[in-house]
Amino acid sequence: MHIAFDGTTLRPGRTGVGYYTEHLLRATASLCRSDALTVISNQPIETSVPLPDHVGRHVSGSRLPRFVWMQMQAPRVVRQLRADVVHFTNGMMPAAASAPAVVTIHDMSLSICPRFHPTRRVILNRPFVNLAARRASAIITVSEAAKADIVRGYGIEASRVHVVHEAAAPEFRVIHDPYELSRVRKRYGLADRFILYVGTIEPRKNLPTLIEAFARRRVAGDLPHQLALVGPYGWLSDDIESLIDRLNVRDAVRFTGYVPYEDLAPIYNLAELFVFPSVYEGFGLPVVEAMACGTPVLTGHVAALSEVAGGAAEEVADLTVDAIGDAIAALTADRSRREELSRRGLQRAATFSWERAAQQTLEVYRAAVTRPMSACADTPAALPY
Repeated sequence: MHIAFDGTTLRPGRTGVGYYTEHLLRATASLCRSDALTVISNQPIETSVPLPDHVGRHVSGSRLPRFVWMQMQAPRVVRQLRADVVHFTNGMMPAAASAPAVVTIHDMSLSICPRFHPTRRVILNRPFVNLAARRASAIITVSEAAKADIVRGYGIEASRVHVVHEAAAPEFRVIHDPYELSRVRKRYGLADRFILYVGTIEPRKNLPTLIEAFARRRVAGDLPHQLALVGPYGWLSDDIESLIDRLNVRDAVRFTGYVPYEDLAPIYNLAELFVFPSVYEGFGLPVVEAMACGTPVLTGHVAALSEVAGGAAEEVADLTVDAIGDAIAALTADRSRREELSRRGLQRAATFSWERAAQQTLEVYRAAVTRPMSACADTPAALPY
């Protein structure tokens, strides 16, 4: 079997989907030595570690935007490679696929909560995701919660949607090296005690609520901690700076910006508590990364996050300022509860594996190769959005 693998998200400064693509690619490459595997992209790809020699690359060197390249040039590339199956890893695929196509749809946020995305992204991207859901030979998604959203939203057969959980990469582990921890603490100006968030700074992540919850409890004298926000600035993030000034906690909030991959695990290890107040996720990879590092986790009672945490995280029923603030204050004051969450989190994180994800993904590829390409072409879209 010859697999063409979409590497268009393997860029410098990548975040969630880029890391999903890299980790799945690395694990798949280690398993499919008897199969041909070629990464295709419109621009040069970057990975944290070199890919194995047997993994091919076909980089078009195109200046076209990704979604234009995908429609105009990717089918020709796949045809030239004589690929048996092609996997598009970020919710889009060509309208005219030249081989059976598997597409990963990570979540349904563009349709369920479009207000959390720029209007331009909704207008340009959502039709392509809708197309992929109709045309793909198979759909991969990253949680049962996301699968339920996809099946309900598109009115498609549940058998076409395959759940393949993500995992923390091996680099995310408990770190005991005091030099490494000290190096990272100094590099990013992290306090002795800090509460951590990791992810893009954007509306869906609900950071204004977290910041206000932190500020209220700090003013009340309950939190001598720093709040560290790790991740690149995204859409509508400018107002956060003015909010911090209004709440008078500028000296206690630390924005690190984008952090290189090799520094993330030490930051998780240093944190007293990881808080992820996102209102909607398809998976929530930072939750598993934090648990793999032994960091106690606090999340909202959100379907995918509850599924991923599996009872190993503290959950707040309502993502309000008071509820989040109460939960943070209670956990930072209760060492035994944090230690319990740390133990449970390590056990839970160990149940996820990129090797298992790659095995399951290869099974989807093999099934797609044997399925007629026209089988899904006329599937109706039931989206009311």
